[in-house]
Amino acid sequence: MKSIERIDMTNLDKEYLEKVNFDLHNLLEIGLSLSSNLEFDSLVEAILYICIGHMIVDKVAIFLNTDLDSNEFKLYMSRGYTSKPNLKIKSESKLINHLYSHCDIMDITKAKELLLTDHSTKNVYEQLEPEIIIPLKSKSSINGLIFLGQKIMKTPYSAQNLQFLEKMAKFASVAVENSRLYRMATLDRMTGLYIHHYFQERLIEEIKRVERSNVPLTLLMADLDHFKSINDTYGHYQGDIIIKGTAKIIHQNIRSFDIASRYGGEEFAIILTETDIDEAFIIAERLRKKIESKVYSNDITDINIKISIGLAQYDRENNESSVDLIKRADSALYTAKRQGGNTTVKFESSEEKC
Repeated sequence: MKSIERIDMTNLDKEYLEKVNFDLHNLLEIGLSLSSNLEFDSLVEAILYICIGHMIVDKVAIFLNTDLDSNEFKLYMSRGYTSKPNLKIKSESKLINHLYSHCDIMDITKAKELLLTDHSTKNVYEQLEPEIIIPLKSKSSINGLIFLGQKIMKTPYSAQNLQFLEKMAKFASVAVENSRLYRMATLDRMTGLYIHHYFQERLIEEIKRVERSNVPLTLLMADLDHFKSINDTYGHYQGDIIIKGTAKIIHQNIRSFDIASRYGGEEFAIILTETDIDEAFIIAERLRKKIESKVYSNDITDINIKISIGLAQYDRENNESSVDLIKRADSALYTAKRQGGNTTVKFESSEEKC
């Protein structure tokens, strides 16, 4: 697609000028909104719905490169498709190579040509059938791609539409890059869980929210049982595999609004928001059983790992601090350890005397 020409503002009717002014106002609002959003999933969803709302389309897919160890753009979020395809676009594909040298919005003709003549992306076109592809470019790198389907009214994308999307993409690309850097700074590289420092900050924030809204909050502290012997017997590489596997189980078995972190070494902490200790016990037991049932195979043997879990609910009546809450959850965890491990223990006041 040729670069988008600037609109000659002379001899334009009042209605058109009002529409241009409206778009500029919207772009300003969009830019401010996106730049202030560092929560990655929320940001991506916002970009997706901006496209849906302003272009009146029902099919949108966003590809992003979120893994530093990978050269692939993965389908990160989409709306309007009946299935959730596991689609990827490699950085060496014809599409990406073209966009590095011609980073304009791509129309259906060029998209079809590049995607269908590359065996690695043929299935991407067949499943998504994009009408246009919008690159998200920041400095010298491409951060992502937005695939937009046909408009609901089946009208073509106008020059004004494309100008709007081009400018919106610049805001979106910078916001995605900033959010990705923030995410990298707050996530543990090995596990994908939040780092200790971020956990501490979020726990303080969540306690403040509890004080305002009077909703329950429970802290889960967990530690893998006899993990040192696993490292000593099978090596640290096997230990890393187990830590990654445990983190994956945690990811898959908590809610999107819970906050899971790698507290240190083989220890994990999860802030269970809007959850009392009885509800938390059910969640903890589900985690414990799934971790216990996971089998790690290597050249020598199959390995099972177990985990001990301690729970403590935030004490609002005593205006408890985050430090006090962590101490109580830790106390319950070590009670679980003293009981032989592979168990979940709720904090009891009598534990403070132990």
